[in-house]
Amino acid sequence: MISKPTTQQLIDAACTELAAKVAPVVTDSTAKLVLDMAIAVLKGVGIRSANELAWMREEADAIEDVARRLVADLPDATDLADALDSYLDIKSDSRYLTQAEAEYERAGEVLSRAVEAAYADGNADRKAAVRALIDQRMANEFAVVGQYVGVGRG
Repeated sequence: MISKPTTQQLIDAACTELAAKVAPVVTDSTAKLVLDMAIAVLKGVGIRSANELAWMREEADAIEDVARRLVADLPDATDLADALDSYLDIKSDSRYLTQAEAEYERAGEVLSRAVEAAYADGNADRKAAVRALIDQRMANEFAVVGQYVGVGRG
């Protein structure tokens, strides 16, 4: 028994119960597909619940760092500088998800402008720096999605 379960532990326990006790008695193929999909989504939500705030903050910090360097190196990248200023205007240490999401959205715009600036400039190191940011974002998404699950293919 877990006396103080985390959100992820609660979701994992629900998935285990659904898979062990409900799935075996579901005979309708459509209902089975819906159940399998729900379990797959819940597993992703569990991973997200345990990591999402940290991922958003880590990505935003990395984007800010690269963007600051690009703005310093590329004075004509005014769209990037404006996006970075807009992000910095709302950046906070808030632990509320809605605030973190708003900051992350603005950081995403900074990333977009950073990619544009780096590729327009053509410098291999600058392009590699923004590519690393995209790779970081994709790694976080892959951690949630994981490997492909062929729902309903049992």
